[in-house]
Amino acid sequence: MSKKSLSAQLLALEKNAPAKATGLSTRTIEADLHGESRSFELTYLYVPAQNGSPDGPPVVLIHGTPSTLFTWVPTIYGDSTTPGLSSNRDVYAIEVIGHGMAIGDGRPYRFESCARFVEAAIRGLGLEKVYLVGNSYGGEFAWRTSLNAPDLIAGLVLMHPSGYARLDDEWLPEEIVMRDNPLAKIGWLLNSKKRVRTALEPHFDGIPPDRDTEIFLVCENAHNWKAMIDLVRDESGSRQLELPKITSPTLILWGSEEMAYPLDRFGRRFEGDIPGSLMEVLPGCGHYPQEQRPDLVAKTLREFFAPLDPQSR
Repeated sequence: MSKKSLSAQLLALEKNAPAKATGLSTRTIEADLHGESRSFELTYLYVPAQNGSPDGPPVVLIHGTPSTLFTWVPTIYGDSTTPGLSSNRDVYAIEVIGHGMAIGDGRPYRFESCARFVEAAIRGLGLEKVYLVGNSYGGEFAWRTSLNAPDLIAGLVLMHPSGYARLDDEWLPEEIVMRDNPLAKIGWLLNSKKRVRTALEPHFDGIPPDRDTEIFLVCENAHNWKAMIDLVRDESGSRQLELPKITSPTLILWGSEEMAYPLDRFGRRFEGDIPGSLMEVLPGCGHYPQEQRPDLVAKTLREFFAPLDPQSR
């Protein structure tokens, strides 16, 4: 499936109707991902503060792998009974290179190149200070960005991030196949909704509407599949010893039902390694709290950002 067709089908999903109504944006940015500066097309969703006067720096949301910026739609917009994150803040959700609708560059995808893309996206959007939020692999993209460009980060939120070396028995079955099978890079040819549901079900108490279709569509694109395989194989804890160097105010969000990165093994380690970090455990949530309890995630983020806002100091 082409990126153009993928974009149209993702926007057609009912869960993404608010983003479709807002409209996606694109712009050209300059990024040095592999030792040379190049131009890249950035695809992003920008939702201005609904109250017309944002309370502080904009929020930039980073998805994981093989997810897309649409994972954040429920958290951004809220619903008729619960305000979303954009109720009082400007919010950007960006598509990371090689993921979802974003065009790739044909090079191997690495955590460091994705982090450099995130930094370039923030600068390319003309943002001087942001609250940076990342989920799963997007969490590692985010904390690496905070190490690479601390001047950009007013606050950091990590939701189930990768970053530490995992023992052999800590990999999920599908991850073992992706890491070890030499044919894994053409696995997209065997993509099916059944396989996607099997991979997602352990992370949810009932998969949210359209979520399995969304990931199935993403994995129909060979470039997105390649990015997933490259990153699973690159997950090695290569910068874990640098985590104590993070200087940004940091909130660590962990679902109580997380199974990919158990709280006691990984979440508490981030809490201990990042100076001054705060930990919040979200009850009843697995690996994707922004989709299971977007109301709780939006509320928790607002409470963390409020005392960091310039007018609160």
